[in-house]
Amino acid sequence: MCMQNNFLFALLQKHTAGPSLDQLKRVFKQFSHLTDADAVRLSVGAHGILMKNLEQQPARALQIAFQKEGTPVLMVAQRDLPALPEKKFLHRAEIWPQALTICDPGGATAAIPWNDVTLIAAGAAQDIDRNRTQTEMLRRHLDANSDILSKSPPDALSDSRLILEFIVRDGEVRYEIDAAEFMFKQVIDRPGLGLEEKFIWLVRQICREAAQASLNSGARSLVDGAQRVPRYANRQLFTDEIVWLLWRARQVRKSS
Repeated sequence: MCMQNNFLFALLQKHTAGPSLDQLKRVFKQFSHLTDADAVRLSVGAHGILMKNLEQQPARALQIAFQKEGTPVLMVAQRDLPALPEKKFLHRAEIWPQALTICDPGGATAAIPWNDVTLIAAGAAQDIDRNRTQTEMLRRHLDANSDILSKSPPDALSDSRLILEFIVRDGEVRYEIDAAEFMFKQVIDRPGLGLEEKFIWLVRQICREAAQASLNSGARSLVDGAQRVPRYANRQLFTDEIVWLLWRARQVRKSS
């Protein structure tokens, strides 16, 4: 029987930069169920939440091993991680200097001031939900968390959805734009552009207007000039990074 979430722990990066491949290999060599291949997969793009669904004893053992390698890793009860609100899906919007005007399916409009946007996340993600069992917890975690973020070859997005999420007022409201279902003509009327190009334009424009917002790795990469949308192995990994960014921002505020 699965343990209740109250008794499960996650290992989080303390800083933006995670452990190196060599550090992961040295840590994993101390645990019989973890291999160099696991280290390679995790090193490709782990951002924020390195492992989760861990019992206290193995979580503590891994934390100590990481600390001995000079990599600060935090052990956090999963119940203490931010809970994300239900997503509100956007199919139409308009960009104005002071706010993003959104339209709900019923036609009602509302303005979201740019200053209210606290986090922006973008990426190409598959809707794959991986189940984890207690006996396979660590192994399953590493399999599911491999290749969180990688450079996409030309055909890598064929089975993924281009997703833009933004969080308003520190997690009070959560909006999602799925590029395949969004009416881009309202914001950029350039028929010659492909869907991915329009999506990249939209991400950059929203990031420019909400300059104070935190960015996930995918959005940051696009703002920095990437020409392809960074790919996440699945939606859970995309969401995990958002949770970590919100958790990290709250810790910063608590310490200030």
